[in-house]
Amino acid sequence: MGVKNFYVALENICEKGSELSFGYFSLVVVAALLATGGLLVNSIPVIIGSMCIAPFLGPSRAVCIGGVYQKWKTSAKGLVKQTVGLLAIGSTLGFFVTMAFQQFAPGITVTTEIIARTFPRLSSLYLSVFVAISSGVASSLVLVAEPKIVSGPLQQLLDVMIGVEIAISLIPPAEVVGIGFAFNQPEVSFQALGLLVINVVCLDFIAMLALYLRGVDLRLLQLEKKIRETTEKIINEDVKADEISTEVILQSHKKADVLVRLEASEGQCEEPQLLAERISAEINKETGISNKVKIMTIPVCVYTS
Repeated sequence: MGVKNFYVALENICEKGSELSFGYFSLVVVAALLATGGLLVNSIPVIIGSMCIAPFLGPSRAVCIGGVYQKWKTSAKGLVKQTVGLLAIGSTLGFFVTMAFQQFAPGITVTTEIIARTFPRLSSLYLSVFVAISSGVASSLVLVAEPKIVSGPLQQLLDVMIGVEIAISLIPPAEVVGIGFAFNQPEVSFQALGLLVINVVCLDFIAMLALYLRGVDLRLLQLEKKIRETTEKIINEDVKADEISTEVILQSHKKADVLVRLEASEGQCEEPQLLAERISAEINKETGISNKVKIMTIPVCVYTS
């Protein structure tokens, strides 16, 4: 990919996406309330607003990246995070909010926006699956089509856009599950649940497939980590460094560049060229790939009085 620490960066995105947090639960609650209100009043702008804050991009990436990297525990945590957000929080709030409106604002009924999240026609199912698959592909390709985005400021903007796409497939049908039971129409709830399950499967596993087809796999992650581990091992054997920063750039399965930023007190670091040669030879021995090592040394001076 030619990007610094690219595969480890994907792993970090995966791990972060699987973590439960107060912020995640808060955004799910607000998104669920907005989506339920929009569905009940048949307001497309309000439903779209709920999609803009629904935080389901993170857990989706935890599932798909975790699957590619064979981090099954992390992948499972991402799936649980999705399920808790969509059903335990989203559908439950949809049910209670609808029940409350029935008590205090009688006259509300099943709207066309609610029906649209069921299977009124077979074409509705096809279109929903198409949107879910497209969202899954987009969430993966935004990471690997332009890898430099992963570590750049543009990632946040693109993540917001992809997050809205994902929420289109997830948050409205999750709310309809609860709304249907509140209206005592279980057939609406079960159809919405079926649509939600199909969307989650398409979204997560198509994203996983897209990553795999783009060349992201466990072996590359292990290779990137092994190169960093070997580099820092050699340095720590001979240099009393105050700080070591190692960046690995995998150009391909057979070639890598290693950039080392080394801070050490004067006289504590051997000739950088000799150190680079030793590191390069050890990397080749341990991994079998050709490589180029660059070391930038920063002398640290300590003054006492």
